[in-house]
Amino acid sequence: MAPSVTTGATTLDASAVQSLAAAMRGPLIQWGDPGYDEARTVYNAMIDKRPALIARCATVADVIAAVNFAREDGVVVAIRGGGHNGG
Repeated sequence: MAPSVTTGATTLDASAVQSLAAAMRGPLIQWGDPGYDEARTVYNAMIDKRPALIARCATVADVIAAVNFAREDGVVVAIRGGGHNGG
């Protein structure tokens, strides 16, 4: 049995998460990592979501890798853009 990463109701294969992180140029942030709370915070303070992973995509290839990972592992994706008219 492969090691797993569990946060809330989501359990992910740890080796798949490591492979995704290695494939990305931007950081892949998980619960417990430094900066997790800052990365998950949105402008509207009434929203308090705790995603299993936060992919800070730096390139188009990062976006493709993150979306493919989500599709293959059955992970729900939420997109958050930033930097333009962000409040």
